[in-house]
Amino acid sequence: MNLKKVHIELELGPDEVQHLLAIGLDDDRDAALAFVKQTLIKKVEKALAPH
Repeated sequence: MNLKKVHIELELGPDEVQHLLAIGLDDDRDAALAFVKQTLIKKVEKALAPH
């Protein structure tokens, strides 16, 4: 996989927004890591995929 700078437009549904805000309020590291793995990593992988 070639790494490059990517621009990710963060399009979140209402449930994802609520989840993200809850993480910010609770300082829940486990939830934050899970969100990154389940949501953000997929967006980065999609941005890096050959078109």
